[in-house]
Amino acid sequence: MKTEIIQVLASFVGSFGFAVLYNLRGRKLCMAGISGMVSWIAYLVAWNEMPSVFAANLVAAAVATVYAETMARILKTPVTVFLITGIIPLVPGGNLYYTMNYVLAKQWHLSSLYGQKTILIAIAVAAGIMIASSIYGICALVWKYCKQEVK
Repeated sequence: MKTEIIQVLASFVGSFGFAVLYNLRGRKLCMAGISGMVSWIAYLVAWNEMPSVFAANLVAAAVATVYAETMARILKTPVTVFLITGIIPLVPGGNLYYTMNYVLAKQWHLSSLYGQKTILIAIAVAAGIMIASSIYGICALVWKYCKQEVK
């Protein structure tokens, strides 16, 4: 439990720091930090329910996308501000490093294993973003249409 709390706090700090690079201020800066924390909590929950790297990253990216779409509308900010900071904890930087390290060391088997895992995570994150963004867009259109019909 202690390691999960440290991971969640580290995801907040990492996303918060990345949001500083975007020159966000005030409430938007804090919400961008929370986006990384929310996505990592979703990752941990998904991992505990079904220990699959692909599924956990897919769910976490989908949750980060829904959070980003919602915060963008509430705070009148581009979605990418919250989406990029939200998926920062999911980026497979360590796996990519080991892939390139093993390529340079000509250890092809290990580079292949890490490379496959890196690509799998990248595909899961991209798929999670696409699926959640599409569903969110469809729901927004239906909501808008229903509001017009009521009037």
